[in-house]
Amino acid sequence: MKFSPYEAVKLYVASGDGTLSLQDLEGRAVQVISRAPDCGHEHHNVCCWYCSVDVSASCRAVVTGDNLGNVVLLSTSGEEIWKLKLHRKKVTHVEFNSRCEWLLATASVDQTVKIWDLRNIKNKMNFLHVLPHEKPVNAAYFSPTDGAKLLSTDQRSEIRVYSSSDWTKPQHLIPHPHRQFQHLTPIKATWHPRYDLIVAGRYPDPKFPGYTVNELRTVDVFDGNTGEMVCQLHDPNASGIISLNKFNPMGDTLASGMGFNILIWSREEMVAKKQEHLLKTMTEQGIGSWSLSRRDLDDIFRRQKGEEDAENSKLLLLM
Repeated sequence: MKFSPYEAVKLYVASGDGTLSLQDLEGRAVQVISRAPDCGHEHHNVCCWYCSVDVSASCRAVVTGDNLGNVVLLSTSGEEIWKLKLHRKKVTHVEFNSRCEWLLATASVDQTVKIWDLRNIKNKMNFLHVLPHEKPVNAAYFSPTDGAKLLSTDQRSEIRVYSSSDWTKPQHLIPHPHRQFQHLTPIKATWHPRYDLIVAGRYPDPKFPGYTVNELRTVDVFDGNTGEMVCQLHDPNASGIISLNKFNPMGDTLASGMGFNILIWSREEMVAKKQEHLLKTMTEQGIGSWSLSRRDLDDIFRRQKGEEDAENSKLLLLM
């Protein structure tokens, strides 16, 4: 799903029923932009369906990929510009580069990510770069800060960061357990909108190096410039597998998709919990906490955070 860049109440939806539609959150009629061909089988009529979608405001274009390896480029009004088979198998992700309007990335279960020049696509061999992976790929996101990095997630245990300085090899390989199975929404690592931070849900795997018994199903946060983990988020009341994570545009609130539930992580709530814990600790130690105001606690908390290194201070947006 992608919000329309022109009308905030409208949403482009790629659906398993074989349609690409523009839906209205205020209840107006759904506009079908594209429809996969009817397969004509006796017990069902859809053998082809759309799996991914993106919208470019500058190009006034919509791109979508299907389960057969086709990529379709359309105008925002629904006029088909071209339809080409760019992958051998299902296209799991398509994305325009927000800083370079003619750059397109596609990811597939054929174990590749491909980067294309929209001005010169004629067939599956016209890619600018092909990035081979060892497992099927769930997603490939350009960095929102400058569009110069590409973040891919495979279906087993690897997150990759590529850089425009050399698309041919990954800048960082991040080992990470997030194995795929049929009834699990594919886990996708995503970017923070204002910093080069990466978030991904962890699905502990006994076969993964370093696995520990009772390992938590956390949201892991990595530095996109080094590949190092900088923190983990965990709610003891929510023990499910977190497949999807999405920040709001300001980057101070994170929504995490977990089965039938959505977790909301906000800086204010997490700061309040830390202050409550600090107050409890001071009370237990008999440090006259009864006389401290909320402003005092804020000052103490800021001083405590100020002692951390500059890199971790970015995480105030997550904590």
